[in-house]
Amino acid sequence: MKLTRKITGVILLALAMLISMATAAFATDITIEGGVEGSEYAAYQLLGATDGGDGKYAYTLNDKYTAILQSVTGKTEQADIVAYIEALTTAEAIQNFANSVYEAIVDGGIVADATTANDVFANVSQGYYLIAETKLGNDQDTFSLVMLDTAGQENVTVSTKEGKPTVEKKIEEKNDSTGVSSWGDHADYDIGDSINYRITGTVSSKYAEYKSYYYSFVDTMDAGLTYNGDAKVYVVNGDSKVEVTEQFVITADTATNSFTVTSNLKELTGVTVNASTEIVVEYSATLNENALHGTPGNENNVYLEYENSPYHEADGDNNPTTPNKPGEDTPEDDTDGPSSTPKDVNIVFTFKAAVNKTDKDGAALAGAGFTLYKEIYTPASEGVEENYAWVKVGTEITGVTTFNFLGLDAGKYKLEETTVPAGYNKCNDIVFEVVSSYDKTVDPPVLTGISVKNSDGEVVSDDEGEASFAVVLAEGAVSTDVVNLTGSELPGTGGIGTTIFYVLGGILLVVGVVALVAKKRMSGSDN
Repeated sequence: MKLTRKITGVILLALAMLISMATAAFATDITIEGGVEGSEYAAYQLLGATDGGDGKYAYTLNDKYTAILQSVTGKTEQADIVAYIEALTTAEAIQNFANSVYEAIVDGGIVADATTANDVFANVSQGYYLIAETKLGNDQDTFSLVMLDTAGQENVTVSTKEGKPTVEKKIEEKNDSTGVSSWGDHADYDIGDSINYRITGTVSSKYAEYKSYYYSFVDTMDAGLTYNGDAKVYVVNGDSKVEVTEQFVITADTATNSFTVTSNLKELTGVTVNASTEIVVEYSATLNENALHGTPGNENNVYLEYENSPYHEADGDNNPTTPNKPGEDTPEDDTDGPSSTPKDVNIVFTFKAAVNKTDKDGAALAGAGFTLYKEIYTPASEGVEENYAWVKVGTEITGVTTFNFLGLDAGKYKLEETTVPAGYNKCNDIVFEVVSSYDKTVDPPVLTGISVKNSDGEVVSDDEGEASFAVVLAEGAVSTDVVNLTGSELPGTGGIGTTIFYVLGGILLVVGVVALVAKKRMSGSDN
């Protein structure tokens, strides 16, 4: 009897261990990677899995989703539905299946089998799952949807499929004195110059899954920049660039010194838009009299607002300039609104030059007038020869003893005294070049230096006031003293020219006197 009880106990213990092992083997932990912190996910077990041995697994329909799977697959029997799913071999086919199933789940208000806010579904039954992102982690995030088979796996890691678009902004830098231009994140310009900008946006890598695709550039400028109202929009596919400006609504807001460029890309006509397409905006702005000089610079930034959910319905009016903005026009579809990219910032710098007018003793001298000229390069073209010419910058400045020339670009300049104080000689023209340097390892770039070169290319500036030009980097300022000599003196550079002139004159006078005395003596001896 005791032996029978012992045997029975061993059998029961073995059965308990087998049940425990089976339970462990058919549970799994699902880890989500690649998502944004703060995101939340839901898991829907469409099919259950049982071990058929030899590494083979049998799948059974989850009653909660039977009607949905029958509708999406067009099949009624379990075996046919499973076979349909097994036949989905391409990423596009699987994603289309997932989209259809999830749309039906949302429409039916079906509660998920598991949820998580920490990127891990712990100890869930094995099977075939649809994993949906139900809450975005931040303003840049997009909703992700993946299919996952966990049969036979105790730990599974799956990556989210974000497909976020990007935006990049560039500014054209021009050197008027050399004719060289390039595109980057910074530039320096004269006040009054028109500045070219280019914005390039991409679309989601999952663009094909979206029913509607709200797309809006938001561009904002500092007070020193004025939008010229000339934005053009293009759809770019490889070498193909097609203007679609009329299919976007462009709205300027003077109160915020900004403008937006908006459309529903799904309703554009005459062009192809896919996951590889770029949307390009080109426009210009003018550096105005409010521009800041020196290191603060004048910023211009852009960010992109974009559709983040493939399940947001379009308005269906086939008019791209009347897009439904998620969370605004149709709050029942998406209360979070569109997502947005981080801002991309460009910066424009400008400089100033000061001329202090003095007499030879360093005292301020009134009555002068100065005009500034900039060397402008004109490249050769049909009927036009290559040319370098001095072009007047503004008008003559008079009535002061310190002459401030504001809003200057890097480049070559000539300073001419165009009004000379009464009783003084005109000073020689001063030819100089303003050179700027930047730290491009930061975003946006930072102005790190200004120097001045003379007509021979020699640096004639420092920040200690010992060179011909003084530099104050923070203010973007260079300054110099210009000395006038009286009309009885020849303008010089501090050399001994006039002294030699006086010495030679004295020698000639002595020689003349000696010759006269000798002549008189000779005349007396003749008598």
